[in-house]
Amino acid sequence: MSLAGTAQSSPTTESRQSKGIGVSILVIESFASTPLGPKIVFANNVALQETGYEEKSLVGSPLGLIYDRDDLRNLIEKLPIIAARAGFCWMNRNLIRNGGMKETMHWTIRPTKRENGRAQHFTLTFKSIQEVRKSDPTARLDRPSPTEPTQESRIADKTAPDSSNGDLEKALQKTRSESLAMAAGGVAHDFKNALQTIKSNLEIAHSLAGVHSKLSTCLNDANHALDDAEILAHQMLAFTRGDQFKSKIFDITDQVQRASTLCTAGSRVSCQLNLEPQLRLVEGDPNRIYQVLHNLVINACQAMPNGGVLHLTTGNADLDLQNRYLVAAGSYTVVSVRDRGCGIPPDILPQIFENNFSTKIDGSGFGLASCLAIVKAHGGEIRAASKVGVGTEFLVFLPSTGKTVERSELSSTQGNIISSSNNTGIPECISRTDQASITKACRVLVVEDQAPVLKATRGLLQHLGHECFEAMDGESAIRTYRQHLDSAEPIDVVLLDMTLPGGLHGVDVYRELQMMDPKVLVIATSGYFDDGPNDTVAEAGFPASLAKPFSMEALSKTITRLLS
Repeated sequence: MSLAGTAQSSPTTESRQSKGIGVSILVIESFASTPLGPKIVFANNVALQETGYEEKSLVGSPLGLIYDRDDLRNLIEKLPIIAARAGFCWMNRNLIRNGGMKETMHWTIRPTKRENGRAQHFTLTFKSIQEVRKSDPTARLDRPSPTEPTQESRIADKTAPDSSNGDLEKALQKTRSESLAMAAGGVAHDFKNALQTIKSNLEIAHSLAGVHSKLSTCLNDANHALDDAEILAHQMLAFTRGDQFKSKIFDITDQVQRASTLCTAGSRVSCQLNLEPQLRLVEGDPNRIYQVLHNLVINACQAMPNGGVLHLTTGNADLDLQNRYLVAAGSYTVVSVRDRGCGIPPDILPQIFENNFSTKIDGSGFGLASCLAIVKAHGGEIRAASKVGVGTEFLVFLPSTGKTVERSELSSTQGNIISSSNNTGIPECISRTDQASITKACRVLVVEDQAPVLKATRGLLQHLGHECFEAMDGESAIRTYRQHLDSAEPIDVVLLDMTLPGGLHGVDVYRELQMMDPKVLVIATSGYFDDGPNDTVAEAGFPASLAKPFSMEALSKTITRLLS
């Protein structure tokens, strides 16, 4: 891949501060596969803006393209030391932007580890020294930093050595937040790999158990919980990229029904639904709104540890300027979440939406605060009323939209929550009888370095009637494909993970396969992919792609489409 990218205007410090550009995040290989260091396998939008490169130019290029060349060899030599530490390291080094301009940045680096404890990738963040000093004037960033491993607690101590307890806690919280942002890219990838293994095995179990077996209810509940985990994975990935929520028109009824089903499963709480049949549509991100309802319903269930009735009600409200809810005048779609739990004392009720405030011993203090932030971002409000010994009610006001959409488009928006299931939670593509009419048997080479994911994917393919070949790195994949190319039974499709160990990235493997067979059919897969088109995949010309965790149905349809 060429190191030269399309030039973009490099942001000045002033423009960065006015936009609040945030932290740049990179994920690189665990070893130096090129003379200029490890290859970059992921960059969030902030990193792309800071470096001035487009994603197609930056991802796949070595770190030395943008990192201080005077310190690059030193960093490469210390990667094994950094990989062995639990904390992260920091250093002040130059960022080389597209066009050659340099600026000293505050960099951090930490490993993302496999189950065996070895580093799988490294996650880096960088931010301008000026921005760090502005956000924390006490930060000591001018001392020589020889890129030595440092524990998070030690970093906090050095950041504010003479602070009071309150200031020290703020410094510790800032370090934790930076650590979270730094690790989020790698965690999201690993989390989605784990979900792929769970999802594949659940779907196979569904097929073997049968729709009406005694196990079907348990498997359905597990499948719905998996859908929740997928939403969380997408949100983590959106966080690493600095994405804003994706707005669309939708009916909130689906989110309410899902929250009632998932959040009360396995508890002694029963849910009573009162749904308005003519509920007005809203405009926003259905996954974010579901997150709000999920949190509210979970809180309601926890308020009734001995069981009880949870009431979920939807309705339309047209409020004038003088209304008892103190909400701005307008037309709203409203959801009520009401429990019959212990209630909230009146002296605590005004504080429940504050950051870091929680009445639970193990509470994070961010649940209700995040709910309020999401609803406000949609132009809405949340109101709460409670009486000790009686219960609590939360009202979520979301602005109604007068926009209309086609029924098919509305249905697809509901599908964002359960993208690969019917209303029973059972994948539609599970019956061997039906599969015969969906796709013909073929030979598939699976290139995947994670053994559990490889095993689960093999199970899916064999269940679909396909013959499966396996490779755990790029070199083995190329060798296996070459061995079968001129045989009587060549490989029909390659399922290729984009982040592989060794010297070959997914794009490199695809290029090598194309040189052998210009008509090779490759499906790119990755935990870094989201549901939408991926710039790297599109630029490389892959015939198809699948974001992990993909379903049996999605895999079957993608193979069928390629072969047809």
